[in-house]
Amino acid sequence: MRILFFLVAVLFFLFQAAPAYSQEPDDTLACRQNRGSCMFVACSAPLVDIGTCRNGKLKCCKWTPVSS
Repeated sequence: MRILFFLVAVLFFLFQAAPAYSQEPDDTLACRQNRGSCMFVACSAPLVDIGTCRNGKLKCCKWTPVSS
């Protein structure tokens, strides 16, 4: 029975953390909506720079296929 209470507490904690994603900076949300990913370093091939993340602190990179 103690395990049940523990599991309920863990689930409650997990659902409390979910709204934190809605508080991200606008540029980070735009990066994710454009299917990009935030990186600490400059984008290198096959990734291209499509913007910034975390209010300009990180680079937003997107994978682009290399055409022959």
